[in-house]
Amino acid sequence: MSRSCCLALLSILLGSSLFAANDQALWKEYGLAWSQTLQSGADRVTAYRMKEPTGAIAAWEWLRTEKGQPCTLGSFCTAEPGRTVVAQENYVLTFDGPRPKAGQYKSLFATLPKKHDTALPSILDFLPRKGLVPGSARYILGPASYLDFAPELAQIDPGFGESVEAQAAEYRIGKSRKPVRLVLFSYPAPDMARQHLPAFQKLPGVHVKRSFALLAIVPGSAPPRQAQALLSQVQYKANIVMDAAPPTPSPVQLAVNLVISLLYLSGILCALCFAAGLMCAGMRLFRRRYGMIQADESLQTLGLGSRSR
Repeated sequence: MSRSCCLALLSILLGSSLFAANDQALWKEYGLAWSQTLQSGADRVTAYRMKEPTGAIAAWEWLRTEKGQPCTLGSFCTAEPGRTVVAQENYVLTFDGPRPKAGQYKSLFATLPKKHDTALPSILDFLPRKGLVPGSARYILGPASYLDFAPELAQIDPGFGESVEAQAAEYRIGKSRKPVRLVLFSYPAPDMARQHLPAFQKLPGVHVKRSFALLAIVPGSAPPRQAQALLSQVQYKANIVMDAAPPTPSPVQLAVNLVISLLYLSGILCALCFAAGLMCAGMRLFRRRYGMIQADESLQTLGLGSRSR
């Protein structure tokens, strides 16, 4: 993409917004706040501003294809011949045409308005990586994406009102050419996952596993051996940081520490007094040597020594 094309896009990014016309329910669920498209010959750039970075990641997963290869333009980036999709902070950018150069992308992204960033959703760390079909993961944030990416489970309410998040992805297990689908739900608390487990277990032909606050479901007609091999990869791993309280010292140790502190303080005070005395004596000797002592400052001494009889 040429420099002039990027500059033209920057000029319209501050203008009127245009809401995406297609798949409005899904865009609304992902939190699309604003979008704009620039067409310049065969090149086309579309910018989507989402309300939250989580929605940007969800939109990026949806807009990419399985042909995309990882790239380094943004935090999340896939590129294929003629198309590049980048998600960074709360923005998603699609480039239809030649892949932009790193400098062009940085200049473009730096001028985008209303950018903000937050921590990434934890479910991204829980999704198994072994056998994952590249570009197949899809983020589920609510009923619209749930119906699109997990229609076999749509009759069960997973608890979207309880801040549940989910990912649907495809896997190749062993030598099988037919991919196996996995839908992974992440709940804020393990009790929530336990409460929703029985409803999914009642569905015919599904394989379900709960791991702490995660619910992993393999829908469809997957062979039991492949389903169990995939479910065995789902493990909840929590990163717990504990602030350990320092050990409480014994009363004897407290007394010893107090005495040592008093000795240190006494030594410091003595050193300061000794230094102050040396300074006063030095100043007086200096003034006496050069006749700077006044009459009223003269020092009189009394000879009180013993007299010989």
